[in-house]
Parts: sequence; C-alpha cells; structure tokens
Amino acid sequence: MRMDYRSLKWWIHAGIWMVILLVYLIIFVQYFSMGLSILRGLANLLPMMLLFYLNLYLVNRFYERKKYTLFLLINMLLLYSLVVLRVNLNLLFPQINTDLFIANEKTGWRIGALITNILILLVSTFYQILENRYTAEQHNQAVIQKQQEAQLQFLRAQINPHFLFNTLNNIYSLAVMRSEKTAEMVLKLSNLLRYVVYDGRQEQVDLSREVKQIQEYIDLFKMRSEHPLNIHYIYSGQLEVLKIEPMILIPIVENCFKHCDFDINEDAYTEIELVADRQQLTFRTFNTKNDTQQKDSQGGVGLENIRRRLDLKYPAQFDLKTQTTTETFEVTLNLKFIK
Repeated sequence: MRMDYRSLKWWIHAGIWMVILLVYLIIFVQYFSMGLSILRGLANLLPMMLLFYLNLYLVNRFYERKKYTLFLLINMLLLYSLVVLRVNLNLLFPQINTDLFIANEKTGWRIGALITNILILLVSTFYQILENRYTAEQHNQAVIQKQQEAQLQFLRAQINPHFLFNTLNNIYSLAVMRSEKTAEMVLKLSNLLRYVVYDGRQEQVDLSREVKQIQEYIDLFKMRSEHPLNIHYIYSGQLEVLKIEPMILIPIVENCFKHCDFDINEDAYTEIELVADRQQLTFRTFNTKNDTQQKDSQGGVGLENIRRRLDLKYPAQFDLKTQTTTETFEVTLNLKFIK
C-alpha cells in the first residue's frame, strides 16, 4: 500500500526532530547520564517544536493574508517567550563546564536559544510558504483536470446522439422501401450502439476495437445504398498492443462520408487508411466532394470536436491536418503514443 503525501510528510518531520534530539544527546551525554541527557534534550526540543508549529499557523493566519506587521510582532513576542522558557529550563539542570560559554552560563544559553529559535522561525516560515504554494498548485491542477474531464465528457456526448440520428435515418429509409436489409442493419446498429454507449464511456479502448467498429460503421453505411459504394478501407500495424480514446476515429470517417458526393457522383469514392506501431498512429481519410451538394441542416460534430478532444487527451502528441481542393477533401491524423 502506497504511503500518501500527508503520512510521508509527518514521517519526515518526525525523522528530523529525532535527528535534532540525537544531536542534543551527543552533546549532553558527555556531561550527564543518558536519562538526564534525554530530559535536557527534550527541554530544548519541545519548545523548538512548539515554535515551529505555532509559526505554521501564524503564516497562514497573518502572513498569507498580507498582515505582515501583525505577523512580525506576534513572532517577536513568541520568540522572546520561548527563549526565556528554554533558558530557564536549561538552568534547572546541573551546570556544564563554564569554559564552553563566552560569558556566564545564563548568557550563553540566551545566545544559543536566540540563534536556534530564529533559525526555527525562518525554516518554519519558508516551509509553510512553500507548502501553501504547492497545495495551491495541486488544487489548481485538480480543478483544471476536472474541467477538462467535464469538457471531454461533453464532447463525447455530442457524438452519440448525432451518430444515432444519422443511422436511424438510414434505417428509416430502408424500412420505407421495405428493404430486406433492414433487419441486418438494425443488428449492426445494435452492435455499434453497444460500443458507443458502453466502450465510449471508458478512458481508453484497444485500438483493435475502434478499428473493428470502423468496419461495422462502413458496412452499415454501405447498406443504405442500393448501388455499390466505392469505399476502400485498409489497416495494418500493432493494433492489439495500443489503446486509444474511444470514438475518436469513427467521427472522422463519419465526416468523410457526410461530405463525400456519393449521391450525385457515380465516380465518388473514399479511401480510409490506418497504420500503427508502438510509437505512432497515422489515420487518413480521403474523399471526393462537390461543394454545391446540400448537407443536412443539423450538421455534424465536425473535426473541431475531434481536435478539442485530442487537445484534452493528447496535448502536444498529435497533428490533425486537412487538405481540400475543389473536388477532394483529405484528413490526416498523426498521433504519438508516450510510454
């Protein structure tokens, strides 16, 4: 079980205080018994700990709220009080060799307590400021991540009803014509909807699953036409070892079919190609088009939706390009996988 940040932090604190206590023991054990050395070490350590942790509160209560004067005054009072406390506690113990002190023992303890307390205050202040900055950054990152996830879910949700409406329109047309293809088309739609509704909620799916659903969608699209459609779909590479954001490639195919001039051009065709290895995926669609062809008034989720999802899921890992002429339209997606 991994130790969380809070537990790790307090273990580090405990370790540092133990080291400081050990330093005091090394000094005092030269003059006193182990029991007395421990007591005298604690007499110095506990006021220092009190100063350290009280100052953490003062940093949050006053310094971070820009009440600098009040922060300084309270710290000076706290510093003075704990210096007096430490000096008086040390004077309760037997005297140490006076040769260690520049002046008398009391003055020596005052100087030592003042210096160490000032160091504790400085360390405590900088520690809490850095801790607050780190916490704020973590919070900001969490908020950004939640916002991105919400936006990603919204973009995904845009695909599903649009995809469903288009396919239902195709099935309706076949049903009106009493086509024998209707039952098969409903079955294929059921398979696709299972992928959209269930797999589409996952963070990632196997690339092979997305590739298979593209084929299902192509088959479904072909069934709406009474005449064979010139759709060429090829794929190759290590499909089983890669995972991808679900429903990221199918909308590109949908966009390709939507703008292809199958209805008015006997020579219309599309090419769909996918090549993948462990480091990169390249997905390309190419279709003929006619700019005078009327599109449905509802439009589609479009390539902008795909681009925004890629920005959220694969920042700085993709390149989505389009190339258009008066008669053709091409989309190329290059997606790098970071291990």
